Amino acid sequence: MNYVRWYDKDPDLSSLMKFLESLNEELREEIATDLIQIILSELKTNKDGEISVLADNKISEYKRWYDKNLSLHSAIEIIKNLDDDQRKEIISLIMESIVQILAQYNYENENE
Repeated sequence: MNYVRWYDKDPDLSSLMKFLESLNEELREEIATDLIQIILSELKTNKDGEISVLADNKISEYKRWYDKNLSLHSAIEIIKNLDDDQRKEIISLIMESIVQILAQYNYENENE
């Protein structure tokens, strides 16, 4: 039996997750923080509800690669709880943000 992760059901989200997994921890942290800000500012969601879900969803075991980073874990859990339309809406904003973060990161590293 093949196990399909929840994010592998959406090709864009699956690609995003694979990309995030390939990044170094510094970039993951920066992107995760930005993801949370984007989600909470751009989507019409129940902000208190999202925060409550995060508080209830404490990491007891670090089974998944993204559980090792609390910010990334939180961002992924918020995305997981979005409906399909909200998820599609947010993925394009996330991709734009990642491009900007990577451009800034590369610029800073080239000029050190």
